[in-house]
Amino acid sequence: MLAQSNKKQQPLIRIIDVGVKLASEISLDISWTINKGEHWAVIGANASGKSTLAKILLRQINYAHGTIHYFFDDKQPDQGRTYYEKGEIIIISPEEHRKLMRTQAGYHQARWQSIEGDDSPPVKKLLTGESIERISLHDKTPLKLPEDIYAARKQQAVSLLGIDYLLERKLLYVSNGEAQKVLLARALIQSPRLLILDDPFAGLDAGSRRDLMSVLKKLAATPGLQILLLTSRPEDVLQGITHVLCLASAKIVAQGKKQDILNSKVMEQICGEVQKTSDTKSFFPSFAKANAAHDPLLISMKNVTVSYEGVDVLSGINWKMRKGENWALLGPNGAGKSTLLSLILADNPQAYKNEISLFGRRRGSGESIWDIKRRMGWVSPELREYYEGRTDCFSVVCSGFFDSVGLHRRCSKKQQDKARRWLGVLGISHTTGIAFNTLSVGEQRLVLLCRALVKEPELLVLDEPFQALDSGRRGFIIRILDSLCNQLEVSLICVTHYENKLPRCITHILRLDRGRIVECGARKGNI
Repeated sequence: MLAQSNKKQQPLIRIIDVGVKLASEISLDISWTINKGEHWAVIGANASGKSTLAKILLRQINYAHGTIHYFFDDKQPDQGRTYYEKGEIIIISPEEHRKLMRTQAGYHQARWQSIEGDDSPPVKKLLTGESIERISLHDKTPLKLPEDIYAARKQQAVSLLGIDYLLERKLLYVSNGEAQKVLLARALIQSPRLLILDDPFAGLDAGSRRDLMSVLKKLAATPGLQILLLTSRPEDVLQGITHVLCLASAKIVAQGKKQDILNSKVMEQICGEVQKTSDTKSFFPSFAKANAAHDPLLISMKNVTVSYEGVDVLSGINWKMRKGENWALLGPNGAGKSTLLSLILADNPQAYKNEISLFGRRRGSGESIWDIKRRMGWVSPELREYYEGRTDCFSVVCSGFFDSVGLHRRCSKKQQDKARRWLGVLGISHTTGIAFNTLSVGEQRLVLLCRALVKEPELLVLDEPFQALDSGRRGFIIRILDSLCNQLEVSLICVTHYENKLPRCITHILRLDRGRIVECGARKGNI
């Protein structure tokens, strides 16, 4: 193991022989010290233990043995405590994003129902001391800090992140990437000692990723603030990061100064090879029979406009998609991509006031949304937010047969067998009996892709399908999609911010900017 330490440095957090059993029955045993002034990146493939390590620091899970000491009191730097106080450690993660959005919407279509947004607060309300400190509207506990201090911090955070334009917008209507920035602003207002960033670039367009990189570089130079970055991609390691810890199969395989680790051979180990399957070709042919007879025009939109509170989110959209075409839907955060998908997925009631046809039938001509959804499979970052409790992964996959969030009907033996085969195709058979919400975000994404594929749809709609996946799994899923689209009667819409890593099967590009089409047509070369 590569290692580095400096005995003269004072510790910020010290983990001593802490052991935790993961959902996969693998044990994570760790001893590790974060010294004051150090900024760490924890790098590992999906399910390597990164998020579990963060939960250990946050004391969100019980561990079998070991101790953690926090040295946050600068007046007594050598006297660590076994607890931390609220605001000293803050995490920005997909789980925190999920909790935030669940307070605004109880079901995944609520974002598109205009009446549902009436009680949603504007972003500026979340960036106040009252929102941060008080549990509910009925909580009248005096604030620990004056509101004017919070207001000054808010102004600094908003300016740093460039989110002035979001302050009056209702939280329910911000994009996935914009919500990341709101969470970061909320964290900075609390002035934490340790800021944990779990895959912070997920869902951000290229420009926003560059901007966030610049912001985090500045934060790394802020006195009294230390950063812990969790990522599966070495290229996401910030310039201000000083140290790296590598995890593989829930074990530390290296730790030390950033350049020593990133330039070592151990990086090849943690980038992750994904299990390959041999039954893909034998399983795919069943797709072709069911879909051959349907109308060749899958989607038709004529001068489509969608507005909220007098603001056009989509304007003048004219677009057709035919069977055999595979489209990449591109554009920056807030361009209107998710709104366009909500019309295709029959989730947005504004489809009825527009001229939209799906599978050759005009919306509002008597079809039910379930008639439409039956012919589609879909994955989105938001979908994982609405599977609650201890729902096991097999039930999540089987719910795809009924287009439901949660399994409320009994599957036939044929359906169960098909679900198991698809779990095998994606290399995640081991998740069958595991609770969905205990998996890493990357593994959850694979389970949801399996959910989309089980009913053998003729249209597959994937909103950021590679988000939170390590490089090995991302490449594996791209190969699966290429095989599906090249061999079978299935068409694809793929939304992604990684334009240089599109599947080869993509034939057409639809690019939006500020709700309008700026590019539409056949793919030209490698984008």
